[in-house]
Amino acid sequence: MTRTAARTVRPVRLPLALVLVLLTAPQAQAAALHSVSVPRERISLSCVEGYAQAPRLNFLLADETYPRCVLRLPLALRERWPTAQTFFVVPRVAATLYAHDTRGKGHWLPLAPLVNPGDDPLHRAVPAGTYRTLELGAALGQPARAAGDLTPDTVSVGGKVTVCAAPAPADGPPCVTFDIAARYRVYTRT
Repeated sequence: MTRTAARTVRPVRLPLALVLVLLTAPQAQAAALHSVSVPRERISLSCVEGYAQAPRLNFLLADETYPRCVLRLPLALRERWPTAQTFFVVPRVAATLYAHDTRGKGHWLPLAPLVNPGDDPLHRAVPAGTYRTLELGAALGQPARAAGDLTPDTVSVGGKVTVCAAPAPADGPPCVTFDIAARYRVYTRT
């Protein structure tokens, strides 16, 4: 006597941005072969200190806690895709902290991923008509606490952001991957 196990098949739900990428896989793969580097001067990091709500632009203080930081990327998406109605944003960006000891020997320590605002941090649809700048957010915490016994020195933000346009253009790639790399100084009060 043989027994057979009954298997139930459950439908798989894919986010809309992923479906768009899969449907245009050859074009997306061709676009992914060459990434577009974003000049680090155009990338800004603005954080709001948790106690006094003091704004910090492109720098942090080691002893302050940052529950909300925003990375702003002024990407020229409407110029790249003038007929697009919606942009789909998939970020893979993280912040790390460089901290060193008294002899100068340093380590890179993870801080937090930078994600889309809203309900779905990894997939976001942005109407093309209201797009101004791409924003990713994170809670970076306190650099001194993350460094432990080391001295916090630099916050580095790096990774990739893939943006797809809908409807897909007939004459160009529907998706582009942007390389993000920027560093911001962490100062210590004296």
